[in-house]
Amino acid sequence: MTIGRAVALLLLATAVACGGPRAGRGGGGACMRLESERVVRGESLCEDVWTCFRPPNDIIDRVGLRRLAPCDNPTGPIVLYLPGMHQNAEFIGSDAGHDLRLYLAQAGLRTWSLDWRTHALPADATPEQLAAASRWDAETFLDDAAWAAEFVRGAEHGPLFVAGFSYGAGAAYGLAARGDQAIAGLVIIDGAPSDGSTPPGEAAMIDVGSSRLPWPQREQLLRTVLASPANPSPVPGYRTAGAALGDILFTSQAFGGNGALSAARDGVSDIHDVALLLNSYDRWWPRATLGGKAPSPRPVPVLAFAAGNMGPKWLERVQAGAKAFGGERASVKEVPLHGHIDLLVGRLSVTEVFEPIRRWVSSAHAQPKAR
Repeated sequence: MTIGRAVALLLLATAVACGGPRAGRGGGGACMRLESERVVRGESLCEDVWTCFRPPNDIIDRVGLRRLAPCDNPTGPIVLYLPGMHQNAEFIGSDAGHDLRLYLAQAGLRTWSLDWRTHALPADATPEQLAAASRWDAETFLDDAAWAAEFVRGAEHGPLFVAGFSYGAGAAYGLAARGDQAIAGLVIIDGAPSDGSTPPGEAAMIDVGSSRLPWPQREQLLRTVLASPANPSPVPGYRTAGAALGDILFTSQAFGGNGALSAARDGVSDIHDVALLLNSYDRWWPRATLGGKAPSPRPVPVLAFAAGNMGPKWLERVQAGAKAFGGERASVKEVPLHGHIDLLVGRLSVTEVFEPIRRWVSSAHAQPKAR
């Protein structure tokens, strides 16, 4: 599809959209909007999805914004969620116990989330597409996050809270440091501000598959676990698919092993729920986004969470980032025995992460404004 035809189709789709909040003032290109409803814990929620072109406006230079909120004139707090590396904003089900945004929306909050540009890049991307995507850097993604915040502020009225997981948490800090958006508070889930360094590696585009579990084998294992964790393992050396995935995640050396990535092997998360999350990941991620300059802190309230299995040095880094922006009033909660992604889909995610976030955001939202 040519870029001209794509823009024409997006403009047509925008023209027929109706109801709900209007688009924000953030520029950048044409947007397509789709609307639907979903039921979460008996609550009817309205879902709006915008797909928008961003500079330089190639066919892969697209981001998505997803809004989920009660359908009847919601006035609850506004939360913009920035996903982690390889993640996107699609909902993987209707279980509010395993998706922060569903949990917050069914509790009355207006939740928004951002699809990074990588969501528009197909798993079988051409060499030309990968070369173009490799030029996306930290500032590109931070510009997209700033655009998303401006879009939300143009569509909603009320204080804006920015939440982020992992890479998205670092982007939230970067957004606050820019100071061009009024942010009521930051919710940091197992992340820290960028230290300005780029992790070593030769490939310009990072494959979510690894040398231990290449993309085709990863896809096969996840499909098998989703069908049933008790199915025979397609990975040699394991009796069941669930045992294979649990052990591979628990021992992942990219995160230091010892359950730092996930402790589903020990029952902290249900391996089927973990597989659902991992199956939603986008394949490619530009290495250049992992660099960029360290942000200069600006005062903003901060609530942060750290996975206990990530170790004491990581906890110190999460604490340091939260206090650099939030001062001594920053709240940092370590969640023992949990790995990185267990904070999102763990058996205790609701009580240890989701509900504390809801209470903190709702309390800050309800505080009277200083005159």
